[in-house]
Amino acid sequence: MFKRAVITDEISQDFDLAVGMAKQFGLDQLEIRTVWETRIDAMSAEQLHRIKETAERHGLSVAGLAAPFLKCELGNDDEYAEHLHILRQCISAGRALGTSLIRGFTFWKRNGLDDHYQQILDSYAEPARIAREEGVTIGIENEGSCYVGTGAELARFLGDLNEPSVRAVWDPANACWEGGETTYADGYPLVKPYIAHVHVKDKRQVHPDESPQAVVIGDGEVDIPGQLQTLKDDGYEGCVSLETHYRVTHRLAEDIARMPGGSAFSEGGEEGTRRCLVAWNRMMAALA
Repeated sequence: MFKRAVITDEISQDFDLAVGMAKQFGLDQLEIRTVWETRIDAMSAEQLHRIKETAERHGLSVAGLAAPFLKCELGNDDEYAEHLHILRQCISAGRALGTSLIRGFTFWKRNGLDDHYQQILDSYAEPARIAREEGVTIGIENEGSCYVGTGAELARFLGDLNEPSVRAVWDPANACWEGGETTYADGYPLVKPYIAHVHVKDKRQVHPDESPQAVVIGDGEVDIPGQLQTLKDDGYEGCVSLETHYRVTHRLAEDIARMPGGSAFSEGGEEGTRRCLVAWNRMMAALA
């Protein structure tokens, strides 16, 4: 059976509060993005030690680092160099926390994927080399704001890259967010061979002329219960991590949802994530 985690800043910037909720709902692991207003690649040795000690004291481990690696402009050499530094910082942070999984993306999407496909592939040569030599895995997350947004696109990209050190962080809701795929079942069979980690959230299109809204998992159109059942049936033994994005009293602003982190992102996350965890535990109990 797969392990379960939550990205802690979906609950709070207060790490103790987030860990307490993860423990309360029976999770196994934590995913780290921002804690105490600090992004994972910028954390001090003292902060990393505190995270590891607190997690271990509660019987939890760190599943991976939700880094913003290559959420930057394609073709901008200065930003690319900056993000290679982010990758190296995350490799060091991961060693301190006992994880080798670092999330990555495929640059901000400015037009069609095919227009820049080979350039994006070429841009992953150096990160792949670093990951291979350092013994870590870069997990590319499909996201609509970046060039690779669907399961089909992610499977194509990873197949062409053909690099064991670069795998998939599969997010079925992201694949459905822009209308590229309809439910998890569209993209999952294609990306399945490459999956190193899974994110779950849910979305619903309330009004045809408005952007989708994040909702409690199971209340949306992605079919999260079906995805969980399929992962179990397929013998997936990695981690499924809750990336709520749901807030009870408000919707996340687009710019904050694109670059999550800090108090502006975490505001309202405690109650939104709690509702998702209640729903998730109910789904787990119903798995065949």
